[in-house]
Amino acid sequence: MENTIYYFTGTGNSLKIAKDLSEKLDNCNVVSIAKNISKVNTFNPKDIVGFIFPVFYCGMPKIVKDFMENINLSNTSYVFIIAVYGANLGNAGCINQGKDILKKKNIKLNSAFYVKSVDNFVIWTWDVPSIEKQNIIHKMIDKKIENIYEIIQNKKDYINKSITEYIGPVIFRYKNFLKTVNNMDNAFAVGNNCNSCGICAKICPVKNIKINEKLEWLNNCQFCLACFHLCPNKTINYGKVTFKRQRYKNPYNKMEDYYND
Repeated sequence: MENTIYYFTGTGNSLKIAKDLSEKLDNCNVVSIAKNISKVNTFNPKDIVGFIFPVFYCGMPKIVKDFMENINLSNTSYVFIIAVYGANLGNAGCINQGKDILKKKNIKLNSAFYVKSVDNFVIWTWDVPSIEKQNIIHKMIDKKIENIYEIIQNKKDYINKSITEYIGPVIFRYKNFLKTVNNMDNAFAVGNNCNSCGICAKICPVKNIKINEKLEWLNNCQFCLACFHLCPNKTINYGKVTFKRQRYKNPYNKMEDYYND
C-alpha cells in the first residue's frame, strides 16, 4: 500500500496540512504539484490519493486543475481533496470542480473538505489577521485534521456542503480568473530596498521570477502571492493596494520548505 498527497501552496497553509495528514496516514508520500506539473502524465498513483490546495476566486488554482485533469488515477482506491480557504464564504467551487474532473475519468470523489485557514489574500479590502487570531485558527485546523484523518483512513464517503458552492465561482468570475491568471503578475512591482537576495525566485512555486539586473515576472503566474508575502525585505507589492498590508508565512514551515529546486 502506498498513499500519495499532491499539494500546491503559496504561503504554506496547504503544505502544513499536507505534511500533518501524511504523518498520520500509512506509507504516505507528499508531492509538490508545481514541481511535477511537467511530468504529470508519468504518474500512476495507487490506493489513497489526495489533493490539497488553496481556494482561488472560489475555485481551484489553475495549476491544480491542470494537474488533476492530466494525472492517471485508474489504480486508486480512494480519492479526496482538501480545499483551504480564508475569507468567510470562500469555501466554494472546488468540490464541484473536483467532481467534474474526476467524473470524466470515471473516478469517484470519495471525500472532500473545506478547511478554513489564515486569510492572506490581501489584494482586496482586508489585511492579515492578528497573531492571536492566527493561533486560534491553527488550533482549529489541528482538530479538523484529526477528523479528516479518521474519514480518509477508514475510506468513508464524505462531502462537505457549502451554501456558496455554485454561486461563489459566478460571483467571483472564476472562469475569467482561469483565463487571465498567468498575466496577473504584470501588477507586481519592486521597491528601492530590493537587494536582489533571490528569495522570491527560489520560493515561487512555478519559477515565474527571473533576476538579472532587476526582478522580472514571466507571465506564468498562479497568483499565490508567495513572492509578496515571503520577501524578507517586504519590497514586493501588488499595485498600490498592498503598500500597508501585513505579510504572512505559515509559522510551522521552514523557508527551505518553499524552495522550488
